[in-house]
Amino acid sequence: MSKKMIWALLMLALVVIVVVLSRGNTEVNLLFTKVSGMKSLIFLAFTAWGVVIGLLLK
Repeated sequence: MSKKMIWALLMLALVVIVVVLSRGNTEVNLLFTKVSGMKSLIFLAFTAWGVVIGLLLK
């Protein structure tokens, strides 16, 4: 396994731990609106957005 794959798996495991342990609702203030929802779903959405940005910059 390459070093990149190991780092990716470790980061994925960390994201999964944070998402599983995040309970409750939160509110995120975006530029023009407010988004309210479960913390785990908001973390997951921002993680997915970061992955998309990373893939586009690659």
